[in-house]
Amino acid sequence: MATPQVVLPQLPPTEFEQSGQLNKMRDRRSKGRWLFWTFGLGFGLPAFLQSPSPDILPYARDYRLWTLEQLALATTYLLGPDEPMLAGETSIYDVGDSWTRGLAVAVTAARVVVFRIDSVDGQPRWIVLVGRPTDVNIEARSAVFGFLWPALKVSGWNGQWTIRGQPGMFKPEPVLDAWRQAVKGMGRTA
Repeated sequence: MATPQVVLPQLPPTEFEQSGQLNKMRDRRSKGRWLFWTFGLGFGLPAFLQSPSPDILPYARDYRLWTLEQLALATTYLLGPDEPMLAGETSIYDVGDSWTRGLAVAVTAARVVVFRIDSVDGQPRWIVLVGRPTDVNIEARSAVFGFLWPALKVSGWNGQWTIRGQPGMFKPEPVLDAWRQAVKGMGRTA
């Protein structure tokens, strides 16, 4: 079956959601939008040249952590409890007055999975790549070559995806380390 045909059902609530933190995060996101329109445009700079408000970064970090919890659930749903996510990262970066989080990658001991997320407030919904670590290449990109945000470029048999992240929040190293270990575990070098 082609991976775009695989659609994940609604995942169970994460600990983050059950604790009420998701609603607090959404409230902070609304405040961040107000701050952007109040102060951001006053500098006359394009949105990508403005640094995010310190009030915005905490909720973006929370979105990242929430998404990583969702990735772990989605990986377990897809591959079973015997193949847990070892590391993951999500695309989350600011675009003007909002944030985007469209892609995420999860690495297990035997597979690399790239998920497409249905919306900023949604969940990993579609699988765009599932491959053995030896059949996938993952590399870190600087902010410039990641097109103004640091990034992970994931390439596989059916294409390539760039997972961009906000500087200071984006942590590609655990994903790269887990992928290299998985490749090494299959008797090859990354």
